[in-house]
Amino acid sequence: MRFLHPGDAGDEARERGAFLARVEATLVEVKRASKERSLAAATDATLASVRALHPSLDAEVLADHGAGRVVVITPRDARKLRPLAGLLAERAAGVEGVRFTSHRPARGFEEMLETVGREHGFDLSAARARAGFARGHLLELVIYADGFGARGDEQAAVAAERAAEVLLGERVLDDWVGQIDCEPLPRRGPLRVVQREAAPTFPLAELPQTLASAIEALSAELPDMARLSMPREGWVLFEAEPEAAAEYAEQDDVALASSALPEMLKCFLEGAPFSSKRFVRGGASLAYLKLDAHGASFEERVAARVRLEDEVAAALSARRLGAVVGNGLGLRYAYVDVALAPGPEPLRVLCEVARASGVSRRSWVQFCDTDLGAEWVGVWPDAPTPPGFG
Repeated sequence: MRFLHPGDAGDEARERGAFLARVEATLVEVKRASKERSLAAATDATLASVRALHPSLDAEVLADHGAGRVVVITPRDARKLRPLAGLLAERAAGVEGVRFTSHRPARGFEEMLETVGREHGFDLSAARARAGFARGHLLELVIYADGFGARGDEQAAVAAERAAEVLLGERVLDDWVGQIDCEPLPRRGPLRVVQREAAPTFPLAELPQTLASAIEALSAELPDMARLSMPREGWVLFEAEPEAAAEYAEQDDVALASSALPEMLKCFLEGAPFSSKRFVRGGASLAYLKLDAHGASFEERVAARVRLEDEVAAALSARRLGAVVGNGLGLRYAYVDVALAPGPEPLRVLCEVARASGVSRRSWVQFCDTDLGAEWVGVWPDAPTPPGFG
């Protein structure tokens, strides 16, 4: 079910209407519990309520540093449910002294020590960390602590992930962090060991600021909309060998692609966790037009896609609503990759241009971000559900 871009007719609209009625009834109890009960009791009641709506949702009530309470409604790893969690947090707002959010907020080092010690039995007071960027601008973390085994120690791995979540908050974790590994804290002997590691470690307490500085430095180098709207020079060409199938989700049939953001395209096609924040500045969202070209010759598909690509680029850049950042041809579908400015207007213009070009009824706007994996927009009002969406 779509929550950000719902259809206004048919079974999905009726299903969403019935679900929202259940949401409003549920939020009555959530608001009451968040205000009137103890933290533990409020968490239990809120958790039961949101899981009745969807079993993959989680909830917790936290003290807001003496200023009230924070009610977290989150899907944790089920990131396609982020729009639902955001909808619940938004509709639950309005309780005095209570702040609702769809991401667990970052907490302090002492709270992290208490949480990991209570939940997993590890003392991380002397822990150290290492961080660095890897493929797709994802940060890889290693946490070193007493009691951690080598990589493969599942209990330590869970504790390391929990420590990172508490210190960084779910938003940073989702957008920027990929792999989190754990290692034993090296023992200090009487002789100094020559450092053979790729980068120095730092105290775990410094992890939030260290990552904030790294993210700020990377973000400053990312292209903005104006730069992406410039003439297409230096685009990188990709070739793939997709397997023939009756249908294809996302861009699973792409055979040829060209991109102004090659690291972005590799990340998306490989199915890695994706956030537009890691590839473009200015709050833009990365998305793509998916156009059914079944039955057209290769030459016809290329010509139609090039024409549409030029029309989309002109319309978006003229209004400063976005830019074309790539294209692709698949075994069945053609693709135009775009960066869209925040707000509904870029989507409206994108669909208008696509309709004017005469694209198939089986044409959609789909989104690259993992959090938007359940969202799509039909170019035509009567567009069917795209492949890969139940």
